[in-house]
Amino acid sequence: MICHVVLIRLKPEISSADTGAFIAQAKETLGPIPGVRDLRVGEGLGVKAERSHPLALVMEFDDDAALEAYQVHSEHQRFVHEILGPIQDDKLVYDYRC
Repeated sequence: MICHVVLIRLKPEISSADTGAFIAQAKETLGPIPGVRDLRVGEGLGVKAERSHPLALVMEFDDDAALEAYQVHSEHQRFVHEILGPIQDDKLVYDYRC
């Protein structure tokens, strides 16, 4: 199994309401994509580092092929470019076998 972790820092001008809408939209858009076994999205419990990424998306995939298919799926691409792109300040992506 592959775990796909995305840590996100949104632009400072993004409101709490916008953050909540983003989380709901991530669940609605990314969860149904074929190959996504589990999707968890949430806000961190507070700043614990000098450089924080307070939002996390954590997904599980059966194998490398499922993750690769997800990466190029049209809904994932649309989400990254049209929904996340305009509001993100920075993101970190980490994949590992779990």
